[in-house]
Amino acid sequence: MPAATRGWGLVGAVALILFVDYFLYGVVIPLTPHAPAGVKSEDQLGFLYATYAASVLVVTPFFGYLGDRLGARFMLLAGVGFAAATTLLFGIGDSFVTLMAARLCQGAASAAVWTSGLAVIAESYSTRRVEMIGYAFTGSTAGLVLGPIVGGGLDRLYGYETPFVLVGALVAVAGVTLLLVVPGGRNPSHAKIDIVKLLGNKQLIVAAFAVALAAFAWGIIEPLLPVELDRRGVKPEVVGLMFTAASILYGFMAPVVGWTSRRIAVKNVIVLGTVLMALTLPLVGAFDDVVLVGIALGLVNMSFAFMLNPAAAELANATECAGLSCYSTVYAVYNVAYSIGMLGTSAIATGVGHALGLAGALWSVSGVLVVSAFVLVIVIRGGRHVPGT
Repeated sequence: MPAATRGWGLVGAVALILFVDYFLYGVVIPLTPHAPAGVKSEDQLGFLYATYAASVLVVTPFFGYLGDRLGARFMLLAGVGFAAATTLLFGIGDSFVTLMAARLCQGAASAAVWTSGLAVIAESYSTRRVEMIGYAFTGSTAGLVLGPIVGGGLDRLYGYETPFVLVGALVAVAGVTLLLVVPGGRNPSHAKIDIVKLLGNKQLIVAAFAVALAAFAWGIIEPLLPVELDRRGVKPEVVGLMFTAASILYGFMAPVVGWTSRRIAVKNVIVLGTVLMALTLPLVGAFDDVVLVGIALGLVNMSFAFMLNPAAAELANATECAGLSCYSTVYAVYNVAYSIGMLGTSAIATGVGHALGLAGALWSVSGVLVVSAFVLVIVIRGGRHVPGT
C-alpha cells in the first residue's frame, strides 16, 4: 500500500466504518420491539439476534477469502452496501421476515467491514500496529455506546423511522470516505492462502485464543451491569454516561498499549492484560456507590485494551511469521474467535449470572482469566517477539 495512505486518514476511515457498524447494531437494540412488524415475544427477538450471530459466523470465512482475492476496499464497500440494505429493511420493517432479512444483511455487513477493515490497518502499519488497531477499535466502542442512546432518543422525539434516516446518512458518508481514502486494487501476494499452514501456526492459535478470551471477559459486562444498575435505581442516562466515559478511557489507552508493545513482547502484553482484567473485573460488582462502579468500569476498559489490541495485532504478526500476507483471511479468524468468546459469555451470563448475580458471574470470569493467564505463559514460552508492533 502506498506510503501516502498510511496516515491518520486511513485509520479514521476504518474507525468510521466500524463506528457505523456498531452504531447501527446499537440503534437496533432498543428499536426492534417498536418496529411496524410488531415483534414482541422473547422467542422472536431471540431468533432475530441468533440470525445475526449465525450470519456473521457463516459469512466471515467467505468474506475473508474474498478480501484477499478482490482487495480490501472492494469488501469494505460491499460491507457498506449490506449496511445500506440493513438500514432500509429495518426502516420499513413491516414483517418478521423483513426483520430477519435485515439481520442477515447486518451480519454480512459486520463480517465484511471487520475482516477487511482490520486487514487494511494491519498491512499498512507494521511498526505501530497495536496502537493503530486500538484507535480503530475506539470507533466501534463509541458506536455501540451512542447507538442505543441516539436511537432511543430520536424514536421518542420523531418516530421509529428517524434513527434509520440518520444511519443511512452515516452509511453514505462512510462509503464516500472509503472511496476517497482506501486505495483500490489488490496485492497479488495476498492471493496466496495456505489455510493448513495458517491454522497450524501456534502463534496464530494463541492470538485467536486471546481474542476469544478478551471477548469473553468484556462480554460479561454488557448484559449484566446495566440490569444490575437499573435494579439499584440508577437512571439510564447515568448508565450511558458511565459506559461513554469508560469508552473514552479505552481510546486513550491505544498509545499506551502501543508504547508498551514496542518495549516488551506483544505476547507478554496479552498476558499482562489478562491478569489486569482478572483483577479489575470483580471490582465492578464489589461497590454499591455508583461513582466507584464507574471507576471500576473504567479500569476494566483499560485492561481490556491491554488484552484485545495486542491480540488483534498478533494475528497479523503470526501471518507474516508464517510467510503469508492474507490479512483478510486472518481477520476472518479474528471475527470467528470473537464470536466464540461472546457465546461463552452468554453461557456464563444466563447460567451463573442468574444463580449468583453480577458479583458471582464476575468472579467466575475472573477465575477463568487467571487459569488462562497461566496457560498462555506456558504455551507462549520460547516464542519469538516481533519488534516494533
